[in-house]
Amino acid sequence: MKRLICLVALAIVAIPTFAQSARRTPRSLDFASDFQTVPVMANTVGAGGAVFETYVALLNPGPTAFPVTVSLFDAAGTKHDAIIQLAAGELKTFDNFLLTVFNFTGGGAVTFRSADSSKRFVVNAEVWTHGNRRYGTTIPALEFAGTDSPSFAPGITVSITTRTNIGCFNQANAPNTVTGTVLDPTGTQTIGTFTLNLAANAWTQTALSTIVNEGYIRFTPSDAAVCYAVVIDNFTNDGRFIPAAEFRP
Repeated sequence: MKRLICLVALAIVAIPTFAQSARRTPRSLDFASDFQTVPVMANTVGAGGAVFETYVALLNPGPTAFPVTVSLFDAAGTKHDAIIQLAAGELKTFDNFLLTVFNFTGGGAVTFRSADSSKRFVVNAEVWTHGNRRYGTTIPALEFAGTDSPSFAPGITVSITTRTNIGCFNQANAPNTVTGTVLDPTGTQTIGTFTLNLAANAWTQTALSTIVNEGYIRFTPSDAAVCYAVVIDNFTNDGRFIPAAEFRP
């Protein structure tokens, strides 16, 4: 599972000469895994009547078939399970994953797991608007679990033309309170605060009401959680997903 919410550990490799080959350390999005979390999926009507659905591509790059257990965690923390069978080398795609797999309307976080750690798969997900125009937001699949460390989502704007949604997935088996602080670009001025109260294993998303221009959010959970923000153009519904990166000095 991932706290990719550090969206990326990119290793910098020194290359003394052009003739020397360098081995690149893979980023968290570069390898298949036996367990991954997509922190938000949707099948719902949003702002302005836009219909949001979730495209998912699930790939078995290996030589043997195996099942993948898929679990949806909704706003109440209820777990919905399904099994997807993957043949050797098979790719399965879903234009509206929550409807096709779970017959579910709303939003939530989704985990993917194979029973055997040697049976690894690749997940790609995108929340997109359904209609005459298609605008999408790629959602990273997370390899590692979140913790109770503070995490930060930079580049937040709420204005007449732009809105920001904030969300968290409680990965603890107990209630979790996430307090949020909205800061200006200098980090010296607190513009607003909010609190998200999550039931055990619950997911939540809401609109940020604080007016801010290119600021950032500090999420502070009381237990393990994955948090994020999505900055959305009010005209097109085109979004930029910002995984909150953990930082504990």
